[in-house]
Amino acid sequence: MKFTIQRNRAIAGNDITVGIEAEGNEVIAHVTTNLDGFDIGDDEVDPPSVSFERQFLQAGDASPHLEHRLVVTVTDSQGNAKSAARLWQDVS
Repeated sequence: MKFTIQRNRAIAGNDITVGIEAEGNEVIAHVTTNLDGFDIGDDEVDPPSVSFERQFLQAGDASPHLEHRLVVTVTDSQGNAKSAARLWQDVS
């Protein structure tokens, strides 16, 4: 799986875009997105697909020097899971 995670500071929170592309014989059946220990997305992909994209607007909190951890977990139709994480700190 190839993960693309983009984020920008919003007026309140962060604007986050998650993109996933399956590779080889992989398919995407379920995607969970967790920001700072809270689930912000729980998506069933039916029928399973080779690509997925979701945008979260003004997600979480934002303040100077606040640290964030975003974890995206993809499960295929056989129950195999792969994850990617992104860490960042708010500048201002």
